[in-house]
Amino acid sequence: MKNDQPGTGYSHDYKRSGFDWRVAEAVAGALGKLPQYEDVPSQDRQVVLDGKHGIDLVVATYSINNERLQGTNGLPAHDFAGPYAVTYQGFLVLAKGPQVRTLDDLAGKKVCTWSGTTSTRVVDKRTTGMVSYQAPTASQCVEDLKSGQAAAVSTDQMILYGFTQLYPELTVVPNLHIGEAQYYGIGIPKGNRSECQKIKEKLKNYVKTAAWSQDFSIELSSIVAADPNWQSHYRPSETDIDTFSCRDRVG
Repeated sequence: MKNDQPGTGYSHDYKRSGFDWRVAEAVAGALGKLPQYEDVPSQDRQVVLDGKHGIDLVVATYSINNERLQGTNGLPAHDFAGPYAVTYQGFLVLAKGPQVRTLDDLAGKKVCTWSGTTSTRVVDKRTTGMVSYQAPTASQCVEDLKSGQAAAVSTDQMILYGFTQLYPELTVVPNLHIGEAQYYGIGIPKGNRSECQKIKEKLKNYVKTAAWSQDFSIELSSIVAADPNWQSHYRPSETDIDTFSCRDRVG
């Protein structure tokens, strides 16, 4: 799990919190297991799913895509169960900083993303005019924004809204997102399709019940406050889960 993303995956004083943590607790129960947690940075999520690192599941705001399912650039292929949430990439800015309403307002400005995510490609200068750069972690990007070294931080809106709960001086730009929808899944090493199917069925039941809504609203109260239609925007369908789970390719 992540340990530096409030609202999604966070660790403080040896206590876990975040929507990912609640999902992990639910699926571990479906397997009849008590979870033992380890921290994983974004760039290592795929690496630790090679079946050799002793990691059984990665629940870390991890977007399902064919590159990860099939393995690219020397990284291992693995399975996904999910999605358990859907989000789009957005922008985090200083609440009292220069006003940002459109992508044009960020043209020529420094925008921070971090290693191991899909976000950097989306804010490439050739297509957006932004000057993107990578920091090693999410928390470093946030510090750069707070200190004025970056004009914005860009990644998935679920993650960004979580940071506003810890840092009220930051805000997510409303009604501004970029790129395709991101479908968060649980990464599973290859060769565990039986367990993958169990997790898939657990997630199908979980997302349609009040448990999903309650867990989401507790951990990501900032989204609930900002978006009256948050359930329809962030909740996946059973069809989504069938489309993305326990396959060698999406669909």
